[in-house]
Amino acid sequence: MGKIMIVDDNRDIAETLKTIMEIEKHETELAFNGEEFLSKVEKVKPDLVLLDVMMPGLKTKEILMKLKEKNLEKLRIMLVTVVRFSEEEKKLLMNEFKIRDYVIKPFDVPEIVNRVRKALI
Repeated sequence: MGKIMIVDDNRDIAETLKTIMEIEKHETELAFNGEEFLSKVEKVKPDLVLLDVMMPGLKTKEILMKLKEKNLEKLRIMLVTVVRFSEEEKKLLMNEFKIRDYVIKPFDVPEIVNRVRKALI
């Protein structure tokens, strides 16, 4: 199984995702904002990041740009968001930052489990 880093300012969602991923035998690490994520990511070396889009502080694009600056742009990222992107916006984000997938909140547990499995392949 993989090492998954969950980045979400909503502690209930972060803890829920952590529990789901641990049931699936993944090792997990939490971060509750972009700054904390960026300070931990190189040490943690996750196989996949579940990244919330709407957090205080650094915006998602800023976080993704900082990953590029750190030469971590190959990091597998799945966005977990309440934001519904247009197909064009989704395509741009996924291509520009090599986003693996994105999941809309509230998420369906079997669906997110399957999508995480696919993203780790």
